[in-house]
Amino acid sequence: MNKICVVIASEDSSARRGLAAIFASESVFEVLGSFSLSEAREKSIMFQPDAVLVDITGETPKYFEPISQLKHECPCSLIIALLENEHCEGITEMLAHGVDSCVPRGIMRGCLLKTVELACRAGIFCLPGSFKKLMSSAGTEKAIPAAQFKNGLLGGGESLTRREMEILQLMARNYSNREIASKLFISEPTVKTHVSSILRKLGQNNRAQAIIYSYKIGLVNEHLAVHS
Repeated sequence: MNKICVVIASEDSSARRGLAAIFASESVFEVLGSFSLSEAREKSIMFQPDAVLVDITGETPKYFEPISQLKHECPCSLIIALLENEHCEGITEMLAHGVDSCVPRGIMRGCLLKTVELACRAGIFCLPGSFKKLMSSAGTEKAIPAAQFKNGLLGGGESLTRREMEILQLMARNYSNREIASKLFISEPTVKTHVSSILRKLGQNNRAQAIIYSYKIGLVNEHLAVHS
């Protein structure tokens, strides 16, 4: 199995060294380097890593534009944000700018490694547990009755197929592509094709955004699947 290539981005040099040492200690990962945010963007364009781990410190808005640019230039790289506080304001904006997964800075070393591995290998993403309450409130205010979508009809005139609706429901329950394929008795490449179509039709950049958006507008009837 190929190693997971990781770039680490942090404005704190000691944090960079520490994170690099953690990932370098596991044979499943290959650390391509640890850099400041601006340097990490340049190196990521060059390396196109599997994941970019971004250490978020201080005011979150300053990270929005760099992350957006990074996602645009490295569309296949997962961007995983390390947050100082799981109640951090701006999580919704970070997801909108291209962050795929959010992990608290104080997470245990083994859990951090497993979280990144699952994101890269199985497409399972992490959101703070506190985010569920926030999105539940937003969903209550903004949800549109599912019947109005006529089996997935969206504002732009496109509609989700019955199969895409099934897959979206499973995505909202945090199923990986492999688990979806097994449950629906279809191949994993077929699932990936459907997921890409769902993201395009919903106008979202990644699975996390698609799930949040679908929950808010009433397309899914399950609670958001988030990790504590």
